[in-house]
Amino acid sequence: KYCNSLNFREYPNYAHNSVKADRNISSIVVAGAEHTMPFSDFWWALTQPQGSIFIRFLGWILAKVFRHTVTEIEIDVASFVEYARALSTLSNSDRPNVIIAPTHRSLYDFLIVSYICFSLPELGLEMPHIAAASDFSRIPIIGWIASKAGAFFVKRGEAKKDPNLSKNLSMITQSPTFIEVFIEGKRSRHRTFLAPKTGFLRCLAESNCNYIVLPMTINYEDLPDQTSLLNEANGNRGGEMSLSALMNWSIQAFSGRINVGRIFISVS
Repeated sequence: KYCNSLNFREYPNYAHNSVKADRNISSIVVAGAEHTMPFSDFWWALTQPQGSIFIRFLGWILAKVFRHTVTEIEIDVASFVEYARALSTLSNSDRPNVIIAPTHRSLYDFLIVSYICFSLPELGLEMPHIAAASDFSRIPIIGWIASKAGAFFVKRGEAKKDPNLSKNLSMITQSPTFIEVFIEGKRSRHRTFLAPKTGFLRCLAESNCNYIVLPMTINYEDLPDQTSLLNEANGNRGGEMSLSALMNWSIQAFSGRINVGRIFISVS
């Protein structure tokens, strides 16, 4: 019923691969080893309702990444109903900018939120602009991919106002849009919500645009970054983001040495 109220597309055999009969029908699995695609990953990505060729290519890649590293990614569709209904009643001229504010536990968070927007536009979410740490922009290839995927880069830990952030927000919000930002500023080391950083919120308030904030919770059965977080908690230097680190991770992922179990997403 929830799916019908959101006007979900109906795919033949597009369901949980081995869904138990008592699985709550208000949720849907969108990726992972136990998820069955209605067609090939490539054709699925090619026929999605939104996204540039580059975004579709990334969607195709992410479908494979999640199949190798995640048991299933489950979306609490029921939690999106109130938001989707409220947004559908507004005309284009009255639509506010939507700030998607997920919890931040892992670097997977960036991938998951964009994948949800791409795979289930019926939730009322368009592909967002992503506020990413400026560290990403300095990594060869990765920074370019991030910018093509809609990222704009923010300097973290700046005590003074960042003029580039204000400029980027001014350009992005010229028409109603979606912005993904991790209000906590960095990954939580202990699975609890960190005190929000106020710099980004202050820039939003000064832009004189209308916004609604959509808090999103991403729950992991097993944190992908647990080992590195434990090392940092013990006083060791955290692993630097780099192209070589990504390549090493990719080898582990596609050889079956990474499995973070189930991931559950809901909004409030």
